[in-house]
Amino acid sequence: MNILKFEEENFMQPEEAMRQWLVLQAQMQQSFAKTENAISLLELVEAVYGQETNTGLMLCKALSEVGQLEPLEKKANYLLVHSELTCEQRAAVYYCLSVARWNAGKRVEARKVHQLYLTLMLQIEQDNERISD
Repeated sequence: MNILKFEEENFMQPEEAMRQWLVLQAQMQQSFAKTENAISLLELVEAVYGQETNTGLMLCKALSEVGQLEPLEKKANYLLVHSELTCEQRAAVYYCLSVARWNAGKRVEARKVHQLYLTLMLQIEQDNERISD
């Protein structure tokens, strides 16, 4: 008879489980309920567990959706400076910024950021073409 051994390292720490549950709840709020609730949950997660790329990107999207430009710009700047973002993640941040600035009536600033987004998307497309060849 084969007996399974359960070692402590194989179990998720309760703190990490709670963080993941809160992030999941935020994602559900953002997708199916109130984006403002998602923002509150994500800010709570970052206050308690620290800032991470995943929660930062989710927060950028949520802040963009509700038009909170000032907190979005702070979060985007933090991510762009302090996180090791992939090209796709950088493009997502720039896209959120361009939409929020456009909706706030800051058309010139929105166009500049959107141009950064388009440049990154072109780079991603070219990289994908090189990989598929």
